[in-house]
Amino acid sequence: MKIFLAIALLLASFTSMADSYDDDLKKLFELTGVKNNYAGLNNVIINQMQAGFFQAADQNIDAKTLTEDQKKQVGEMLKARFGEMVKGYQSYISEKMPYETVEAEVYMPLYKETYSHDEVKELVTFYDSPVGKKTIEFSQNIPEQAAKKSAEKYDPIISDYVKLSISENIALVKKEMTDKGLQ
Repeated sequence: MKIFLAIALLLASFTSMADSYDDDLKKLFELTGVKNNYAGLNNVIINQMQAGFFQAADQNIDAKTLTEDQKKQVGEMLKARFGEMVKGYQSYISEKMPYETVEAEVYMPLYKETYSHDEVKELVTFYDSPVGKKTIEFSQNIPEQAAKKSAEKYDPIISDYVKLSISENIALVKKEMTDKGLQ
């Protein structure tokens, strides 16, 4: 009975230490702006989507026969479709890879590979200090590493979504053009 109790207490302390490590990492992420880096990564992807969408539009929509007014209308349709595409992407990302999931699957393992729990505590203390806060303003190296790890895990998911979304939205613009007699 005493052995069982000792094992139970030991397991509880390990769980508590793991929770404490995770809590300290979350505090470190908060101090260093890791969540903002994640948002920045999504903005980069949206910019890439925009380039791909309008390139696909140029390749798939014959504007040579359109008047300037019709081109303007098609441009507005494309802008509206891209806006809808961005909303769809943001909804898709929040479902498939919300920050909390990426934090647990990408950022935490990355930091745990690099820093012990004691080192994380020291970093929290440092980054919570005035000089630490100043340091944060000048150095943000983790986004590159996180982007690489995120790319390994999520690029196939994102790529499939973007290709499908571009194709669907170009088809909708073409249909809209046909409906308005622009093609």
